[in-house]
Amino acid sequence: MTDQHRPAQDPPQDAEGFFPISPLMIRNWSKGRFALYLRQGPSFVLYTSKGDAFTDVHRRKLDDMGVLQVYVDGAERGAYASYLLENLPDLLLDENIPMEQRSEAWYQGSLMALRRVFEERLPKGLAKRRFGELSDMLRTGMAFFNQNGALKQVARLVARGYKSYNHSLGCAVLTYFVCAGSPKVHPDRLHAVCLGALLHDLGKTQVAQDLLDRDPDTLSLGERDKVRAHAAAGVALCANLGLEHETVNCILFHHERVDGSGYPSGISGEALPFYVKALAVCDVYDNLTRPAPWRPARTPYEALRYMKMHRDGFDVDAMRRLINVLSGAEVPTQ
Repeated sequence: MTDQHRPAQDPPQDAEGFFPISPLMIRNWSKGRFALYLRQGPSFVLYTSKGDAFTDVHRRKLDDMGVLQVYVDGAERGAYASYLLENLPDLLLDENIPMEQRSEAWYQGSLMALRRVFEERLPKGLAKRRFGELSDMLRTGMAFFNQNGALKQVARLVARGYKSYNHSLGCAVLTYFVCAGSPKVHPDRLHAVCLGALLHDLGKTQVAQDLLDRDPDTLSLGERDKVRAHAAAGVALCANLGLEHETVNCILFHHERVDGSGYPSGISGEALPFYVKALAVCDVYDNLTRPAPWRPARTPYEALRYMKMHRDGFDVDAMRRLINVLSGAEVPTQ
């Protein structure tokens, strides 16, 4: 443990350099996965080394010194990203942390997860052109998460684990690209649509995990009804948050199908807004390309082949746009 900060001896830096975080974002640990630095003028001094403890003693010393920010070396950004995502539910629910800092934690954690989505699941060319658009969208979303109650709901989603939240984020990314440039979705409504995509599975936090971990084909009729109730449950959880109607529609109707075979209402065809049909396509694709407890992940080719076999349930234009996104092509605006 480093009891007194000392000058950093040529701390490793990457192109991004050091980045600041609030001390309130640091949970007590017995063995840190990254070092913490203090800034003194243009220099950085080491406060705790990687592998050192961080305790209430360190926190009090920072308070006594009036330190409002500590710094992490950009070379350890990945370790910080993992730490932040693992602790995000607790951070979002910690009322000792000002609301603005908690929503900033959500933004930073989601931005890091977004970067992984782009790096691992999207064509490289698309990542270079469009990452900034989605990061701006997340930044705009902070206004929503500053509302009382909103952080609690997203914390429920994150607490279900990386797979659930990464799926939600993956759906938001794909839905954005499928809808962007479409004459059927006004650009001013994209934020509300993406928020709905991000929260579309919120109601699953009210469903027993053992049901979600089972092959849907093995569920009884009653068990299937409990799982299907997640769409309405998600809307109920957000009832007091003043959501825009596009967001509510995404949460409630993302399992509807254009042939009327979906749920909860069996709505079909043109009665479904295009952005809901886009989310439905992206939701299925993203789910299929992630592993489930009862099956391995399918390749993108296998997922699209499966969806083409069930094409009656999916909007043709939404499917075409998704394929263009995945191929790295420019999505047509007509």
